[in-house]
Amino acid sequence: MQRFALALAVLLVVPAAAATASAAEPAVEAVEAVAVCGHTTAQPTLAQGATGAPVAEAQCELNLATKASRYSPIGADGEFGPATDARVRVFQKCAALSVDGQIGPNTWAALNSWAARPRKCATQGTAGTAQSVVCGHSTARPTLQSGSTGTDVKELQCRLNLAMEPGHYPPLTIDGQFGDGTRTRVIQFQHCVNASADGVAGPTTWAKVADWSSRNTYCVPPKPAGHPIDGVDTAKYQHPGGAPINWGAVKASGVEFATVKATRGLNVTDDYLATDLPAARNAGLAVGPYHFYTGTAAGTGGAQADRFIAAVKATGYTGKRAGDLPPVFDLEWKDDGSGGCPPYVTVADVKAWLDKVQTAFGRTPIIYTQKSFLDACLGGTTALSGYPMQLADYRQSVTQPALPAGSKTWLMWQYTDAAIPDGIPAPATGDVFNGTQADLDQLANR
Repeated sequence: MQRFALALAVLLVVPAAAATASAAEPAVEAVEAVAVCGHTTAQPTLAQGATGAPVAEAQCELNLATKASRYSPIGADGEFGPATDARVRVFQKCAALSVDGQIGPNTWAALNSWAARPRKCATQGTAGTAQSVVCGHSTARPTLQSGSTGTDVKELQCRLNLAMEPGHYPPLTIDGQFGDGTRTRVIQFQHCVNASADGVAGPTTWAKVADWSSRNTYCVPPKPAGHPIDGVDTAKYQHPGGAPINWGAVKASGVEFATVKATRGLNVTDDYLATDLPAARNAGLAVGPYHFYTGTAAGTGGAQADRFIAAVKATGYTGKRAGDLPPVFDLEWKDDGSGGCPPYVTVADVKAWLDKVQTAFGRTPIIYTQKSFLDACLGGTTALSGYPMQLADYRQSVTQPALPAGSKTWLMWQYTDAAIPDGIPAPATGDVFNGTQADLDQLANR
């Protein structure tokens, strides 16, 4: 869970002018111009017949601002023609502005705001003709990766913003710098479209991002077939800027269970354990706390269990109340970016944690892991096969996660790092449950 829950930076400063300025308001005072799409900060008054970089900037921003309302992107070609005029009028009506088809100071200010933080209009559009130019930076599609720079990177960043749902994927800064944020977003997009998730924008990724960025819908990862009961895993990463999770909205969106990060190693308690664990349960979800194991020193499993037990008991968790899922032991790769095995991980240390936690709560813990981890780091041991398994496997080409040696089945399948239920401010890892609602209720003491 820890390895895949990536914090996403929110980037743009929204201009001071409100997006809901009305036609009756006086002309807005001068505000700092924002090149949301990276073309130009020049924002002259534009109307039909205008050309150049300011028009391309406006067209690109119109695409970002109206796609959330299911309007297909228009061509960002720098030519202010009838299609641009029509989209300006759509946007002006949406933002409660004077509808005249011209992009003056009020419309520019609203565009800057809506393009940076897309929101929905009162009315929705319909699918239109797919355009080959929607961002206006480049038609070249060279292979791009960490360290790449230039207009081709701007094109990629803009198209990723148009391809991925902005409420849960805060738009990238379109700055032409292929840094960690862009690489993370490429990986998330690749997972979404079932492409090789290597963080490199090669021919396949370019083709798919070009496709999705021209549609009037966003890419959402498909869930595994035949498993209708949804779950999420959360930690501090789902609270960008301290934003709370609305667990009532999560439940209303159809999510039935959650695992909430409690502790990591010997000295970290998640910032939101005390609020999220009770709130998720109170909202009606089946919920259990999880501990991220760090084998940074020999023989620490028991001590890590002690810290976990104390932390979750302080929230009121007993493992026996209605809604309490069993504790979860997160056994996976190092979370320092290296992706290697914990240096001191052993079956005996893992069992020390599991045994102590089982004694404390009278529940058999669930193990979160991957077959590849157990094979590489614990020699493919079968010593853990008797525990219920929450398995991470993001391949969309399989009908079940890869089972560790000795395991006959799985309990939960973490199939994506891009779950976007209502109520969670940033993408979460998403799961399905291998059973019926009655099975989940029994597991959660209900």
